[in-house]
Amino acid sequence: MSSLSSPARSFATSEPARSTSVYQEYADGVLRDLKAKKSEATLKQVLTSVWNNQTITAVCPDLVIRLTGLRGEVSKLVWKELGNDPHDIQICAIGTTAIPSHLTRYHKFLHGFSQRTTQSYLDDRKGNSFGIGYDLLSKGDTRAHSGVLKLFQAHYGFSEEQISQMTPNFAITCGGMRGLKDLVDGCILQAKTHNTFQRFIQPDNSFGTWWNLIEKPVQNDSNRREIHTIAVKPENRLHLTEEDVHEFYRSVPAHSHECWYITPVGNPSGTKMTPTQLETTCKAIIANNPNAIILLDSVYVRTLSVHQASALIRGILEDPQVLGRTVFLDSFSKSHGLCRERLGCYFTTNAQLFAQLHAANIAYSAGPGVIKDYQFQAIGSSTEEEIAGVRDLHVFWQNERLGLYKYLLQDKFSHLFASSQSHLCSDDLDNSLGLYILLKTRPNIRAQDVFMETGTLGVDTPLLSGHYIRFSVGAFLEPTYAK
Repeated sequence: MSSLSSPARSFATSEPARSTSVYQEYADGVLRDLKAKKSEATLKQVLTSVWNNQTITAVCPDLVIRLTGLRGEVSKLVWKELGNDPHDIQICAIGTTAIPSHLTRYHKFLHGFSQRTTQSYLDDRKGNSFGIGYDLLSKGDTRAHSGVLKLFQAHYGFSEEQISQMTPNFAITCGGMRGLKDLVDGCILQAKTHNTFQRFIQPDNSFGTWWNLIEKPVQNDSNRREIHTIAVKPENRLHLTEEDVHEFYRSVPAHSHECWYITPVGNPSGTKMTPTQLETTCKAIIANNPNAIILLDSVYVRTLSVHQASALIRGILEDPQVLGRTVFLDSFSKSHGLCRERLGCYFTTNAQLFAQLHAANIAYSAGPGVIKDYQFQAIGSSTEEEIAGVRDLHVFWQNERLGLYKYLLQDKFSHLFASSQSHLCSDDLDNSLGLYILLKTRPNIRAQDVFMETGTLGVDTPLLSGHYIRFSVGAFLEPTYAK
C-alpha cells in the first residue's frame, strides 16, 4: 500500500482522467477542493477532503454504513484519477458481495441458477400460467418453498415432519430486509389488534436495519412499541445468554406481545453463539414468557459448515415448545452471494403464529413476484457441484477474514486497536462464518483514523461494551488480505 504521506501528482501540471462512475460528481467536488489548495495531494489529504465534504455527507447523513461506503468509493475514485493505484484503498464498509473470477465452481452455480430461472420463466409463459394475477396470499409457490427447505435441511437439520409443517407456513420476500420489515409490521399490527403495545427485545449486537425498523414510527404507531436493549458481554462472544434473559425478566414483567430478536451468527459481531448458548437462551425466553416470539435471523447460518450449522440449531429443533414460538428469517444474499437478486424468506412450524405475523405482508404487498418463485426453485435444485461452488465462496471469505484480522492487528497498528479482543475466539476465526470481522478500538479511535493509517475502511460500531469497527470482506474480487 502507498504511504499516506507520499504525494500523488501535481494539480498544476495535469488534469484527472475522466470516469463514468456514478460517484463522479462527488469526486469532481473533492478534486476541485484539492486543486484550490494548489499543492500535491497525499492519500491522507484526499481522505480528509472526502470526509469533510458536506455534499457527500448530505446524501445520507443518518445512514452510517451507506455514508461510509460512499466516502470510500469516492476516495478510491479520486485517488485513481490522480494517477495512483486504487488498491491502496480497500473498502470494507458495506456487507455486499462480489463475484471472484477465480472461483470456477461458484461461476458454475451462477450459470446454472440463471439458466434454470430463465427456462422456468419461458416454460411457464408458454403454458399460459404467466400473468395469472396477484398472489393474494403473498407467499409464493409452495413448490419453491419445499425445494428450498430441502436445501436448507443439510445446514439446519430439519426433519421431514418439520419440513412438511414449514412448507405452508413459508413466505418468499424481496430480500431478508424486506422480510424483517414484514415481521416487525406484523408484530405491531397484532399488538394493535389487541389494543396493547408490542415489546421488542434485542442485544446491542444487532443488525443495523433492525434498529431502523423498530425505532422509526410505523403509521404513527410509535406509542405502540416498547424497546429494550441488552448489553452483551465480550466474553460471551457479544451474544445473549440464559442469564441475560433471566436478569431481564427479574426487572421487567412478561408481556403478551413480545419479540426477541436473535442473530445466532452475528452482524455486526462476526461471531457465533455456541450451540448450548443458543439453546439455553431460547429456552429461558419461553420459560419466562410462553407467549414470546423468537425471531431467529439466520441469514448467516448457512455460511457455516454443515456440521457447525446443524449443531447450532439442533437444540431449538429438539424442543417443540421453543420451536413452536420461533420464526426463522433467511436469505440468499450472503449465503449464495446474491445480494442484488433480493431473495429472502421467513418460515415457522406454527401455522397460527405465521398467520398472525404474515398479515402485514398480505396487507402491504401483492406477493413477491413470480420471478422469485423461479429463482427459489432454481436454487432448490442446485447440483452437488454447484453447492460445492457456493462453499468455495465461503472459504474465500474466510481466508480474507483471517488475513484482514492479522493485517490490522499487526504491532505497527497496536495504537489503533485494543490489546484485548476477547469477543473473538479461534473457532470463529479459523472457520467460515459470514463476511465480518469486528475489532475493538482504543479510546477515541474511529473508522476514519484507522482508514487514514491502514487504507482499510470499516464502519464505526458503538456497542455498550465499547467502540468497535466492523469490516466486511464480501466485495473482494481476488485474494487480497489472504495473500
